[in-house]
Amino acid sequence: MATEGKNSLRQEAVEKIIFHATPKQWLKAGGPWILERGDGAFLYDADGREYLDALSGGVFAVLAGYGREEIARAMYEQARTLNYTSPYATTSVVTINLARKLAEVTPGDLSASFFCNSGSEAVEAAIKLAHQYHEANGERRYRVVSLRRAYHGATMGALSATGWSPGFGPFRRAADPMVPVAGHANAMPPYCYRCELGLTYPDCGLACATTIEQAILGSDPELVSCVILEPIMGTAGCIVPPPGYLAKVREICDRYGVLMISDEVVCGFGRTGRWFGVDHFDVIPDVMVVAKGLTSGYAPMAAAITKAEIADRIPIFFDVHTYGGHPISAAAALTNIEIIRREDLVRHSAEVGAHMIKLLEGLRTHPIVGDVRGRGLFMAVELMPAPSRDENLVLDMAVDNQVAEVARDMGLFIRPLGGTILLAPPLIFTRDQAERTVEVLDAALAEVEAHQLSGTRG
Repeated sequence: MATEGKNSLRQEAVEKIIFHATPKQWLKAGGPWILERGDGAFLYDADGREYLDALSGGVFAVLAGYGREEIARAMYEQARTLNYTSPYATTSVVTINLARKLAEVTPGDLSASFFCNSGSEAVEAAIKLAHQYHEANGERRYRVVSLRRAYHGATMGALSATGWSPGFGPFRRAADPMVPVAGHANAMPPYCYRCELGLTYPDCGLACATTIEQAILGSDPELVSCVILEPIMGTAGCIVPPPGYLAKVREICDRYGVLMISDEVVCGFGRTGRWFGVDHFDVIPDVMVVAKGLTSGYAPMAAAITKAEIADRIPIFFDVHTYGGHPISAAAALTNIEIIRREDLVRHSAEVGAHMIKLLEGLRTHPIVGDVRGRGLFMAVELMPAPSRDENLVLDMAVDNQVAEVARDMGLFIRPLGGTILLAPPLIFTRDQAERTVEVLDAALAEVEAHQLSGTRG
């Protein structure tokens, strides 16, 4: 495409599309990034440039990689056969098959799925499931406990459960005063690198988990419906909790009759080197939320999956979505899960991820790198060192954006967020691609810190 045509297309995009959480000033200055195709772990833009995608489409979704004809074919065949069913007392064979498959791959006795279209919707459905379960038991429980720095979605209920974090505070402010906060309480995240209490594991006694109990007590235990958390916190910067944390949260929930909701929208389907994030910690939640990797981004679909005893207790579940359980999306999800199982991508994620994290550890030599952490093919490089490491180091808060921009110029797609670089490549990532990612990130860090550190040390 000629340069004039591409510029015209970018201008039209800015004028006719309201972009998600993207500054208009940035869009007008450079225009949106227009992609034309994807293949495996690579993306190709309208300028013909190739990019190694270390972010699974930008929001952790494309697990099986781009260009999977098998998934596209399954969607096509389902569209020819039956393209839609009503969500009221109607379903399709393929959707039933998907529900059966989810009951097989999820841990413990999670077996009943409520299908919707996005992670935000599934989070809201999970919270509604908890509320309506307690109501069926004759209890008035409606309060929700979540974690600071957590991100659970952009709809009103999901935003209410979203705690403040460097990257997502504006989401909540944009919805004020509509976001209901009276029924929500926040607890401390299991963020060992920047512990809010200044403690160190294991001497801390898992104080971060104890704050969940304090939030329940402070909200009146008889009114608390559920605790929702990410087993490994995603957009907060891939925060991996210390050993014993989730088990302690499970015990606290059981003690007060509170349902535990695991938000696996980012962690699910092999992202962390296990089928689900909770599998690392041998904990079974009461409700699990899945989306993104459920279809590898080929079609919109999400689910709130719960135990039969919870689903059976609710006489009628009051929630509805026109496209809930959509047959074409179900076909995509079912085929995607089969690919993940057949190609052993969960094990592959664990092995390549361990190799990649080991390589990333070498980046700690950079003065602007504070921490490296992750599980499987989900990892983060935190660029804001803790104050105790270097009192003279003062960084521009936009340093993560600068690193990501330089990396993209070098042909690598990564995500900056709140002072952290997030990495979450497709599960098909090879060892060579992992090594290439770290090489480019190393070079990008060196280029950015050459500018950042000039004049910062006294």
